[in-house]
Amino acid sequence: MKRDIDIIRQLDDTEDAIKRARLRTMQAVALGLLVLAALLFALARSQHGGHAAWGYLEAFSEAAMVGAIADWFAVTALFRHPLGIPLWHTAIIPNSKDSIGKSLGNFVENHFITEEGIAQRIRQVDIAGRAGRYMQTNAAQLSAWVGPALEKLLQMADHDKIRRMLREVATRELARIDLSGLAGDCVEALVAEDQPQQLVDAALDQFEIYLSDPANHPTIEAMVQSAVNTESSVLKYALRKAMPRIIRSTTEKVAEMRLNRAHEVRQRLGVWIANSALRLKGDPAWQEAIGRYQQQALTSDTVQQMLDGIWDTLRARLLADLRSETPSIPASARRLVENAGKLLTDNPSVGDSLNRAIEAGSAQLVKKYRGEVGLFIEAQLATWTKEEMSNRIELSIGRDLQFIRINGTLVGGLVGVALHFIVTMF
Repeated sequence: MKRDIDIIRQLDDTEDAIKRARLRTMQAVALGLLVLAALLFALARSQHGGHAAWGYLEAFSEAAMVGAIADWFAVTALFRHPLGIPLWHTAIIPNSKDSIGKSLGNFVENHFITEEGIAQRIRQVDIAGRAGRYMQTNAAQLSAWVGPALEKLLQMADHDKIRRMLREVATRELARIDLSGLAGDCVEALVAEDQPQQLVDAALDQFEIYLSDPANHPTIEAMVQSAVNTESSVLKYALRKAMPRIIRSTTEKVAEMRLNRAHEVRQRLGVWIANSALRLKGDPAWQEAIGRYQQQALTSDTVQQMLDGIWDTLRARLLADLRSETPSIPASARRLVENAGKLLTDNPSVGDSLNRAIEAGSAQLVKKYRGEVGLFIEAQLATWTKEEMSNRIELSIGRDLQFIRINGTLVGGLVGVALHFIVTMF
């Protein structure tokens, strides 16, 4: 950025040097005409009383000198005191620097930076169409910097801050979920589609498989012993001996319930599932309990550590993709840019909507900040010295003003000839 600014300054200095050289050339031409007029006047004056043509030349050169000097005074008085003499109403531009800045700011503000003017220009430019065509033509270039830029951002990012922010946002958003109502909606949807019995079938199948696996029998026996909760060694021995029969009988009962869809236990389970939907959505006690469990789960160390890992996982996957031989992110960015550009150019309604949005937004910006434009111009000009402002304006228009001196010399001479003719003839 600094290098670009230096280049711009060098170009400005070069342009100023060219303008200054052209200004000096025209000043030399205007001064040369004045000197020529003086020489012609001296020559004609020396031949006074000779041929009548010398009288016309004298009148021409005399009036030309008057015109040249008068216009030199007028042009010079704009920028400085002629010959350094502080005459009244000279050095007009430097002495009027502040009022010029204010007037220029007001002029630009009231006649250029207007809502209608900006809106009309946006309509003529068709920003959406241009942007769409540019995006399609330069999609590869636009997407090429996505990978390096994203990798640089990932390296420079404050990972602790991002990790904490994501954890807090995720925790807050998850806490807002009405888990009780969501569960009630799911159960209602299952009931509406007659799914509860299928859930019971799935649960019974898994229970039967569990009971049929001999590896689970010690666990089942321990659960039964714990449920009975007795210290009697006789009763414990009896339960251990009866356990195979208990497991076999339970397995048979489960199989019977699985086959008999009209079984009383199945029906009760179906009713319980249907009633649970109502309680999940309408029972304050259930809702409070689920909300409490939800909050406890979210604030637990396990869940918080899991949420902490969101950013690390995302960052690792992004870096792995960017550093792979065929990264997908730049390719996806290119397709996105191309599709967006195509949408803007091929769909008139989308382009028109974007142009209208830009137009409306620009109108609001102009309305809000138009007053700042005049103040900005006035403030910028206030930073210039009187000499700097005078020099800048003189470099911009001074060459053209020298033509006033040239024209004044020639026109003054012609007027002098005309007056001499009138005096001579009449």
